[in-house]
Amino acid sequence: MEIAFSDKISISFKKDILLTPMIYVVWAYMAITYLRGIFLRLPVIKDNVEIAIILYFAFPVILAIPSLFNKFCLGDYLFYLANVLFLLSGYVFFPENTEYLNENILTCIFCIFPFYFLGRIIEIEKSFDAFLLLSAACILLDLFYFLVYAQNNKNMEEVAGQDNMFAAYQILPHVAFLLWATLKKFRIWKIVTTFLGILFLLSCGTRGPLVCLGFFTIIYFFFYMNFKGAVYVKFFILAMASIVIVNLQSIAIALAKVFTGLQLSTRILEKFITGELGNDSYRSVLRDRLYEVLDSGNHFFGLGAFGCRNYDIVYPHVLHLDFFCTYGYLVGTALLILLFLLIGWAFWLSRNTSEQVFLLFLFSITIIKLLLSGTFIQEPYFFLLIGACVKVFLDKRSILYDNR
Repeated sequence: MEIAFSDKISISFKKDILLTPMIYVVWAYMAITYLRGIFLRLPVIKDNVEIAIILYFAFPVILAIPSLFNKFCLGDYLFYLANVLFLLSGYVFFPENTEYLNENILTCIFCIFPFYFLGRIIEIEKSFDAFLLLSAACILLDLFYFLVYAQNNKNMEEVAGQDNMFAAYQILPHVAFLLWATLKKFRIWKIVTTFLGILFLLSCGTRGPLVCLGFFTIIYFFFYMNFKGAVYVKFFILAMASIVIVNLQSIAIALAKVFTGLQLSTRILEKFITGELGNDSYRSVLRDRLYEVLDSGNHFFGLGAFGCRNYDIVYPHVLHLDFFCTYGYLVGTALLILLFLLIGWAFWLSRNTSEQVFLLFLFSITIIKLLLSGTFIQEPYFFLLIGACVKVFLDKRSILYDNR
């Protein structure tokens, strides 16, 4: 039995239907911040907000468990277990990291690493339209909070600050997904929502999300916009982009005035206007310090998970050094090579499919991000990317086996 809401969105009453709520809840997990605000205004629930939030996530997962049993293989569980055991081993082999492990271990084990399993089960062709609506809702919620609610109820200097990196990276996947949907099939509402999302990223005052978005846009624009009449659309977009570039200084100044009036960060616009956009913000000094630490003393197996924090450095701001610090030069290099071989192989196997674009999307918001900021061990979409790559490989192997 199936109930269709549109040509592409429907509910099928099969065993796997119980997976759908879980996938959608996790995809829009950033909305929990705003859901908390709703819970605080509901009778009874307002006195048990934390329990309500736990149930919000746990209930769909529990319902989906029967459907998940036949979705994974032994290798999936071993990969998850290896990551968990690595973290736990830090208490033995890197006791100096205990404080930081205590702060993060539960989040990693129960929130970050499980994204691998999400990557293993997402079928992007089936979920695309639902993800699109959820991502649009997340963008609109952020806009409402920062432009309406916070303006009237909060101290905006505390809410937005000069560099709202957390909010920017939280909303990045949803803005990138809207951009993908817009370039795939133009619709006015998608164009407007994407534009507003990009402006919001710009107002967060951090460069990394804009670089990730730019990378995805350029690759998709030149290699994946192949629909009928795409050449004319590309010409129009390039013409508009040229006009924007020519008037970029004036546009930046105008936007800075708008952001100032809304009490949003103008940090990126100021850096552009003053010519400091390429400044690495002291990150090269931090990286040099970590190389010095790794090259001195007994650090063959690196500094362990979160070991950088013992040197007052939150993370290295570049992926390969993050691996070196976590695993050591030898193991870190081997794992990096395996990672990029997996991504490259999956990318090749998924050619000419929506899965390949999905991998490009995930690569843009994870690998490109981790080359600039963050640490892979706390990046859920990094593990989702690995899971999606493994899914491509196993699906292809299953097809080949069935055709024998």
